[in-house]
Amino acid sequence: MRIVKLPCRVVIVTAFALGLATPAFAQAPATAPLVIHLPSSARTAALGNAWVAGRDAEVIFYNPAQLIGARQEFGVSISRPGPAGTALSAASTFAAGKMSLTLGWGVQAVGFSVDPAAPYPYTTDVLLTRGDADGHSALLAFGGAIVYKNFRIGGAGKYVTDVASGLGPASGVSVNQHAWLADIGVARNVLGGVAAFSVQNLGRTTPASPSNLTTPRQFLAGWSTARATGPLDLGLYSQVTMRDDWISPAGGIDVGYSWIEGYAMAFRLGARRPETTSEHPVTLGAAFTADRLTIEYAVQFFDGGRTANGVTVRWR
Repeated sequence: MRIVKLPCRVVIVTAFALGLATPAFAQAPATAPLVIHLPSSARTAALGNAWVAGRDAEVIFYNPAQLIGARQEFGVSISRPGPAGTALSAASTFAAGKMSLTLGWGVQAVGFSVDPAAPYPYTTDVLLTRGDADGHSALLAFGGAIVYKNFRIGGAGKYVTDVASGLGPASGVSVNQHAWLADIGVARNVLGGVAAFSVQNLGRTTPASPSNLTTPRQFLAGWSTARATGPLDLGLYSQVTMRDDWISPAGGIDVGYSWIEGYAMAFRLGARRPETTSEHPVTLGAAFTADRLTIEYAVQFFDGGRTANGVTVRWR
C-alpha cells in the first residue's frame, strides 16, 4: 500500500480550520435574506461553505475577484435543504477583455413553506419543518474582475429578496422585502496558494421603508491551495466569516484521483461553525468527472437524523 505524505503546511492549516469549526456554539443572530445562508452548490456545501478563495463560477456569491482564473464552465445545482424546501442555483463566467477582465453571473433561489407564527428574519431552521405559508428567497448577481499589479480585484452588484404569503395575524408582519447590494473583493497568490478577502452586502443597512431588507455587512477572509501529491490531487480551503456579533471559521479538504485522462473522482470533507443550533458542523461530499461532465453530491447533517442533500451538474 502506498502511503501519501501531505505537505506539513497543508496538514497544519487543515487541522486548524476544521478544529476551529467543529465545536458547537450558540446560534447566529437572525439576518435576512434567507438565501445568503445557503451553500451555493454541492461542492461548496461539502467543503464547509469555505469558498472566498474558490476556483469556480460560484465565487460570484463569495468573492468576485476570484472570477479570474475560475473554471470556464456552466453549473446548475439543486438541493433539498429540508422536507419543505427546494433550492436551485446556477452560475457561469467568461473572459471579456484587457487586464484579464472576466465577467460572471449567478442566481440562487429557495422555495419553502413556513409556520405563519415563525419569527422573521427566517433562519435555515424553517427549511426543516413544514408550514401553511409559502415563502421564497432569491439572489441575482452580476460582476467582473481585473488584474492590477498581481492583485485580482473584483466587484459585483446583486438583488436579494425575501417573500412569504399566507401569513396569519400571529406573524405580526407580511414579508415582502428586497434590497440592492454590492460586494467587492481582492485576491492574490501567496505561499503556494491564494489569499482572498471580500466585503459583502454594501448598501443600505437600516430600512428606509418596511419593504427594504436590513442585511448585515459581512467580511470573508481565507486561503486555498491545490496540488498533486503522488497519485492524488489535493485541495485545501479555509475561510473566516465575520459580521456583527458573529464569527464563523470554516474549512474543507478535497481529495481527487484520476485513473485515466478525462476521468476522475473526488471525496470531500468540510466543517464550519453552523448558523443554527440544529445544524451539525461536519459536511461530506463526492464528485465524478467524465470528460466535460462533472456530477457532484453533498450532504449536511441536522439534529434528529435529518439531512440536507444537494447535487450539482457542471459542463465545461
